[in-house]
Amino acid sequence: MTANLANNLSPTRNKILQLLKERGKATASELSRLLSISRIAVYHHLHWLKANNLVRVTVERQKRGRPTEVFSLTEEAQEKFFPRRYDLLALTLLDTVEEELGDKFLYKLFRRYRDRLTQRLQGRGKDLKERVKELALLLSEEGYLAQWQETADGFLLSIPNCPIEQVARRFPCACATEEEFLTAVLGVPVVRHSHQPKGDTCCLYFVAKPAKTKNSRKATARRSESQ
Repeated sequence: MTANLANNLSPTRNKILQLLKERGKATASELSRLLSISRIAVYHHLHWLKANNLVRVTVERQKRGRPTEVFSLTEEAQEKFFPRRYDLLALTLLDTVEEELGDKFLYKLFRRYRDRLTQRLQGRGKDLKERVKELALLLSEEGYLAQWQETADGFLLSIPNCPIEQVARRFPCACATEEEFLTAVLGVPVVRHSHQPKGDTCCLYFVAKPAKTKNSRKATARRSESQ
């Protein structure tokens, strides 16, 4: 959640989210009664919440009268305002897997997690630059906030946010499978320069351009100079 969004979440809007969480859904009239404010005021707050993807609206048909607008929380609101302890559950389950089935099976689980991302990138990006671009986009969609930039010798892929950071700190093989995943998707070796679970601000990877490409550019440059 951005700072601006947090600052604009007034006590009334916060209460609306809480009521929708408790009740599952509610109409503007119901919220008006529960909050002791006018329907117009409720609609004003609901419009803002909907515009910020915190509330969704559906239309339900009634036995009598006109269809009614019903409001409920979006998944984004659930995640941001009502934390879920996925990390604790995941760590508990993975600890059990490691104890019962061993490191090799645990490694296989993490590899399957990466395979899911690999499948989404199949057939994308013809050259290396395009593959790096598509990879960064996919990782950003998954919550990694990935960024990339081109250098003379290759590409830098920066991952400032790791959605599974707590898991990665406890199970290093999660990061090992990440390197395998990046190499498999890009089709060239990937070298890690910094590592967030070890205290760095981000995970930074270097992707070298194929030697053939670099040699070709040098040859082209030499031919240009000789002309």
